[in-house]
Amino acid sequence: MACELKILLVVSVLPLVSILIPLANAKPQVPCYFIFGDSLVDNGNNNDLETSAKANHVPYGIDFPDGPTGRFSNGRTMADFLAQLLGFDKFIPPFSTAKGTKILMGVNYASAGAGIRDESGKRLTLYKYGARKVVLLGLNKIGCIPAEIAFHDRNGSSCVDKINSDVQLFNDKLISLVDILNNDLTGANFIYVNMSLLSLGDSSSAGITVMNSPCCKGRCTRKQVPCTNRSTYAFWDRFHPTEAASSYLASRAYAARTPFDAYPFDIRRLALL
Repeated sequence: MACELKILLVVSVLPLVSILIPLANAKPQVPCYFIFGDSLVDNGNNNDLETSAKANHVPYGIDFPDGPTGRFSNGRTMADFLAQLLGFDKFIPPFSTAKGTKILMGVNYASAGAGIRDESGKRLTLYKYGARKVVLLGLNKIGCIPAEIAFHDRNGSSCVDKINSDVQLFNDKLISLVDILNNDLTGANFIYVNMSLLSLGDSSSAGITVMNSPCCKGRCTRKQVPCTNRSTYAFWDRFHPTEAASSYLASRAYAARTPFDAYPFDIRRLALL
């Protein structure tokens, strides 16, 4: 089927362990996969830009086969794991380097520091050009990330409850938007993925036990030495998840374990439509 008629998009709307490998020689479950978002899924688009939001240096990429690539993680991102789960034998290339036939399998447009703007958020800027399968990633519990914990008074709580309350309001509206878009846009299928799964307690079963402290202190400058037991940490730096956490989130987004993981269904079912 033509790619423009069957596109899977992952949209990361704001900042955010087993190895998951597809079957050998398996055909991808969707013909192409496009990614829009910020530093949670950026894989190198900011490398040559005049911005301080870059991750193309060590210790970033310490566990990635190619070393530092611009991913804000010690290894793979959630978008990378989803590509593997969907059966792609290569990671989706960044827009900054995508060329030739590589573009046919999809492009990663994510850029660290990207935000939500009215002029770039017209709900028809993607549907008009053929997007029919869209994954909307909800906000994670931002009040529980190390950066917010460090800069706000928690009043005895383990997280910044006021921020998490606002996050919940946003996510509730996002779920409602999924219903609206599915009703209004003929042939489109939107789903919502709960990005607060790491905070629900089940991640300890995957060996992730350090929830509020980053493996790499501060912004992971070139001289910093990160923790050695990275697979037990939820956060790589003050804002971004570790490879272990991304693997966990991707596995549950792809194949929901509970009704709270995705709405109205998970990515695996979306890919089959």
